[in-house]
Amino acid sequence: MVKTRLRVSMLCVVALSFLALVSTHNTWAQVLYGSVTGTVADQSGAGVPKAHAVLTNRATAVVREADADDSGHYTITDVPPGEYDLRVAASGFKPLTQTNLMVAANTVTNGDARLQVGAMSEQVTVEASVVNLQTEKTDVHTELSEKAILNLPLNQYRNFQTLINLVPGATPGKFQNAIADTPERALSTNINGTNRNNNNTRVDGAADVFVWLPHHAVYIPPAETVQEVNISTNNFDPEQGMTGGAAITVITKSGTNT
Repeated sequence: MVKTRLRVSMLCVVALSFLALVSTHNTWAQVLYGSVTGTVADQSGAGVPKAHAVLTNRATAVVREADADDSGHYTITDVPPGEYDLRVAASGFKPLTQTNLMVAANTVTNGDARLQVGAMSEQVTVEASVVNLQTEKTDVHTELSEKAILNLPLNQYRNFQTLINLVPGATPGKFQNAIADTPERALSTNINGTNRNNNNTRVDGAADVFVWLPHHAVYIPPAETVQEVNISTNNFDPEQGMTGGAAITVITKSGTNT
């Protein structure tokens, strides 16, 4: 009887460990990546069922695909941040391509498409809207783009954290410890009046927190290697654990085909 209970207990532990591993992977994916969701409709506004959406990364040519449901709605998840072309096609309609569609980490990008009746051989191409209102998520966040990080004034250490001044509710970033304690010269800040120890930084999904000085990040990527920084300061999604002030997600650059 004791052996049976022990065996059942061990199985439960293994099962819970597996679930924890899977859920952790999913939450990391949600923080690191963005997603594209939209509704495919005809010119009258009626949904186009079974439309096919193809998302192509302009730098790497990596392709992600999804099929719309009977209402014309589709979602493409776990999309690495970057610039994309979105092609939507359906039988009896002209394919529509949106170019230069920007996808950011921890953000849902709108991919609505209005198709025109016509032959599949006829192609319609439009430029994606520069202003993309966030309607699918309720968190409050600020995006620091590669362009902003490279072109706006930084401190003498070329630290992207200097731009924390652009985040509503943040105090100016400042040095809190000697260079011997933080050779990366990390900056600390208070968000919305919370303790500076409540901030949580991740670099490409890995925790970047100095255990002995939790208000500091251990590693500060050089500004030239940073693709974007997403800073959530309120209404965090469930995957933003260990955070009370700011959840800071840093995405570094990867290789391209050029």
